[in-house]
Amino acid sequence: MATETMTTEYIWETFDSLWKTVHRQGRRVEELEARVVDLERRLQEPAEVEQQRRAAQTNVAEMPVERAA
Repeated sequence: MATETMTTEYIWETFDSLWKTVHRQGRRVEELEARVVDLERRLQEPAEVEQQRRAAQTNVAEMPVERAA
């Protein structure tokens, strides 16, 4: 009977440890996913600004001389 109790306790301790590990890793994955989203957004910002700058330059370059003067 004592061996059965020890085995049951060991199983529950192992299960508890695994549960905590999975939960901790899940939180870390969520944090990493949020960080990736933030980095992707920050990476796109300069590209969008550059694209707007180029569009503005193209619009000015295509202006007829009479309208520009």
